[in-house]
Amino acid sequence: MNTRMMSSLSLILCSLTVAAATPAPESTQQETNAQSATATIVPKTANPLVYSYDEMFNFDIEAFLASQAPHLLPYAEHISHWAGYSSISPRVLLALMEQQSGVLRNPNLSAKQMAQPFATLSAKQDFASQLQDVADQLATRLYREPQHAAATEFSNIQPASALDFLFTSPTTKQLPQLQDAKQTAAANSFSNIYRQLFAEDFIPERHQSESLLDEDTPVILAGPANGFLQFPFPLGQSWHVGGAHTNTGSGNYPMSSLDMSQGGGWGSNQSGRWVAASAAGNFKRHSSCFAEVVHSGGWSTTYYHLMNIQYNTGATVSKNTKIANPANTKGQALCNGGASTGPHQHWSLKQNGSWTHLNGVYVSGWQITATGSSYDTNCSRYYLTKNGSSRCSGYFSH
Repeated sequence: MNTRMMSSLSLILCSLTVAAATPAPESTQQETNAQSATATIVPKTANPLVYSYDEMFNFDIEAFLASQAPHLLPYAEHISHWAGYSSISPRVLLALMEQQSGVLRNPNLSAKQMAQPFATLSAKQDFASQLQDVADQLATRLYREPQHAAATEFSNIQPASALDFLFTSPTTKQLPQLQDAKQTAAANSFSNIYRQLFAEDFIPERHQSESLLDEDTPVILAGPANGFLQFPFPLGQSWHVGGAHTNTGSGNYPMSSLDMSQGGGWGSNQSGRWVAASAAGNFKRHSSCFAEVVHSGGWSTTYYHLMNIQYNTGATVSKNTKIANPANTKGQALCNGGASTGPHQHWSLKQNGSWTHLNGVYVSGWQITATGSSYDTNCSRYYLTKNGSSRCSGYFSH
């Protein structure tokens, strides 16, 4: 990836605040008991870049574009999909587009300008690819592995935030004062555009790494209590469960995702194989191949590479509800781009809108241990434990 673009893009990551508020979905008595049995969970402070649950259900991307930028309506699903997939706020992405190219409020741009809404922040040459690239760049910076505050003992330099990097150019040799002035001007410009578009103030975070852990910050539990989540396939069935990996499949933190399947190649009949909700909650349809269920307690689970999605945004689903089938064509599995080798579901866990490391998480009574890197199935680094028995990657039933 171009270093200048990555550095420039990361700088936008610090400036956006979206309040994270979880809808109150109905839950089964078992889930309620499991959640209440959990030790106190300290909620993470909402990062303004993160696509909050409140925004998911109260900001309608299509309605906003129809009102403010009807020429961008053909891209509504692309924006919804990549915001959900990256966990980056769609309002952040839209405001960034407007700041970089003016594409929202100028329908008379040339075809080339319309194809590059993020201008030089991405080397991609079409709208959807630039959107995916920029969202991925922001998420990559956002999800750096946490660093303990004590690690700064030998340095008086605060790690720059993702947004700070987005508003600077590492190839330009400038005095620190000039760089700071440039950052401030860019952040102010972004905040003004955000306010104009959404009639809300954008409140920048304090200038520090999003992932820096304060020495006195209480430890957040690895996941919901045992019994809250089930494997995302119907009770009584057996599916192959692969190694834990990051949402994008690269790196080792946070390994929030698992791939599950019952086999079959492209073109195979998947209509009798159902993806099921891991817990009760409110349904969010991000695109024709990607969905999310927001549960109680600030948790949500996502489901990718789908077809035949059964619900629309706002529906309430119960635990074990059949919500879709694994897509049986590559085009449907990757309805807005990406990569996939065959029919399967890509399942992930979030807390307060952010991807969550699966190490220590319980699913259908199995506790996950994932200490290696993405897709590592070495049994000493990736295994599931239940009732004293440990198993590696393979077929699991419940």
